[in-house]
Amino acid sequence: MFRALAVTLLFLLLFGPVAAQAPEAALNLQHDSGVVMADWNRAETEILTATERGLAKVWSAETGESLLTIDHGGSPLTHALWLDDGAAILSSDESGLILLSGREDGEILQRWQLDGMPVALALNTAGTGALAFTDVAGGAILSLADGGRIAEFDATSEISGAAFSADETRVRAWSEDGTVYSWHLTSGEAFEARPPHRGMLLGLLWNAQDTRVLAWFTDGLVNVYESDGVSIGRGRISGLRHNSFVQRAIWSADESQVMSWAGDDTVHIWSADSGRSQHVYRHEDWVIGARWDPAEERVLSWSHIYVYLWDSEREFQRFRHRNLVRGAVWKGDATQILSWSWDGTARVWDV
Repeated sequence: MFRALAVTLLFLLLFGPVAAQAPEAALNLQHDSGVVMADWNRAETEILTATERGLAKVWSAETGESLLTIDHGGSPLTHALWLDDGAAILSSDESGLILLSGREDGEILQRWQLDGMPVALALNTAGTGALAFTDVAGGAILSLADGGRIAEFDATSEISGAAFSADETRVRAWSEDGTVYSWHLTSGEAFEARPPHRGMLLGLLWNAQDTRVLAWFTDGLVNVYESDGVSIGRGRISGLRHNSFVQRAIWSADESQVMSWAGDDTVHIWSADSGRSQHVYRHEDWVIGARWDPAEERVLSWSHIYVYLWDSEREFQRFRHRNLVRGAVWKGDATQILSWSWDGTARVWDV
């Protein structure tokens, strides 16, 4: 009797957690190379994926059937975006080629060739233009209507990221040497600024009012600075230090909290006003990405081959790929997660 009980307990200890932490995917989209991004369309009826062998693919979110393939000629894709409520797709690859393609038949509607590898590709709110920056210090707003260039931007250092301002009156770009560029789209005026911290700059994110900006660095610091939308305040409002390079940081919806994650295997949620850490999620490897669910009650993170789901301080679900996870997103109602990996799959998980 005792031996049978001991064997049962041992079985549960060894295999129970594995079964609980490694559920089967509800949908498995198999590719012939690593998947670099994926996303649902607005109606969440289809899934767009992009691969390191230059293919953008559209799949049925219900059956997993492959519906459309857009071929960039083998050059690894850097971005792929839905637009026009899923009627068209904007995709870019490492050669600098950007394609606007129709969803129904994949017809190439517009084509642009940029110098360098795209490090940023973002649509404006109206869906009429796309901001594109490459790593060789150049950028443009591309007209999706006629294939022209609405505006062009030059910088003096290699660009690592770029974005529209919240009101889309400005374009911003930044480089690892700490140079922050800002161009006013009406006046054409160009400005340069620098965060006061001298570490290698990895990224910036302004709040919705352009009054504060998050900056994160290779030495583990994430700082909140005051900003007028152009310059960056000389003294920080708050900050938190990780023990390794910071991968990224984001604001909560009300901007009272910051979530940051880093190569020290942690995700921190902390007060934007005081810098005090409120939750820490510890992983077994460096954290590649994280995000809140739409209600900001749960946290989704990915590290090594796993996607983690957290409730408060507790990990309560884990989803496994066979190779490094590149990213993950919530479905709108937070009942499913879409993740993608170097194992050549994009997978949908029920939560």
